[in-house]
Amino acid sequence: MHYKYSVLSQTGNEISGTEQGSYQAIRDKLKNNNFHILSLEPDLIKSIEFYLKRKRIKAQALAELFEDLSNTLETGLSMNEAIMTLEESSVEPVLKEALSRINASLSRGASLTEAFSRTEVFPWQVLNMVRVGEKSGGLERVFRDLAGYFSREADFLRSLKGALVYPAVVFCLLVVVMFYVSFQVIPHLEALLPIKENACFATRLLLSLSHGLRYYWFMYLAVPVVLAFFYSRLKVSQVERIRDFYYRIPVLGPLIKDVAFSFLFSNLAILQRNGISVIEALSLVRDTSFDKFFAEKIAKVKDTVISGLSLWQALKRDAFFPKPVCSSIRKGEEMGNLDKYLESLADSYFKKVTRRIDALLGFIQPAFLMLCGLLLLFIVWAFVIPVYSNLSNIAGGNQILKGGG
Repeated sequence: MHYKYSVLSQTGNEISGTEQGSYQAIRDKLKNNNFHILSLEPDLIKSIEFYLKRKRIKAQALAELFEDLSNTLETGLSMNEAIMTLEESSVEPVLKEALSRINASLSRGASLTEAFSRTEVFPWQVLNMVRVGEKSGGLERVFRDLAGYFSREADFLRSLKGALVYPAVVFCLLVVVMFYVSFQVIPHLEALLPIKENACFATRLLLSLSHGLRYYWFMYLAVPVVLAFFYSRLKVSQVERIRDFYYRIPVLGPLIKDVAFSFLFSNLAILQRNGISVIEALSLVRDTSFDKFFAEKIAKVKDTVISGLSLWQALKRDAFFPKPVCSSIRKGEEMGNLDKYLESLADSYFKKVTRRIDALLGFIQPAFLMLCGLLLLFIVWAFVIPVYSNLSNIAGGNQILKGGG
């Protein structure tokens, strides 16, 4: 996410600019530079432009890349040879280009961390873990951990896409049908309807919706954009209240929360396993979180840990984190195997997310079928029956006239 900021320097000069990153990380960076923050707001236009232009590597491709890197290094190949081998066998254009740039950087004497960073396509987990692996000399293990992490992420994205395909297709079909009926069907048959004052409520409602779509369709399309704009302008405290509300929404809220926990504990586990302290790991996860609400929660936990409490005690202070999580982390800290317990929590929440998505899909499919049926019933009730009744009355009137003649 890109943010626009306006600050006052120590000399009293007003400075404006844009930064990419999370809200919390940018705010901390400005404060550390002794700037007084006047405003810090999302730059939606720049964020959208960056998202559309950004080159990305899919999670499954990353999982396969780091699995192959780990295997090739274990066979005794050097890093340059391993990268060159994978570059030749890669079929994904973005990954192939990235590996080519890494190979070129390594040939010029750059470190592996610098080589990965210069490609600008790898996520923060990769850059931080490669840096740790270089320092510790355990790149094979780091690559194996990254392969497992991105494999889990790929599985999650696959199940999420599978759950969203059906409702997305049905929703698009409903929108197309609504526009077609409003623009093509109703205008041609509106004359056959009863006089508006004599029409039933359903007919009047259908006509109003049709006129609204025909003459003010752009307003319907603008509503999501306007809502997104106003949401982005909210202060952190206001966002926190809204996020706290939708985390409580039945079915959807627990799913969002479990997804957040799954990736939180997965990131903490992989960072802890490779020698990064709890405080530094929390900072990394917080700084790269695009969810303001969740970033604030992690920031509070980090501050509590800095004050001298253990991780489980810091989590226990916030009711947002479930008690079983605190108990599990407490046991991990006491046993000296925190990374294993964090990994266990990540696996547990990932399985829970998968079950919730399956349950949600089982609810969405019949719900959408019911919605389609209700929409069809509404159109028949509001449109077809009045037209048929009106035509019957006209036919009956004609027969009376003929009989009278």
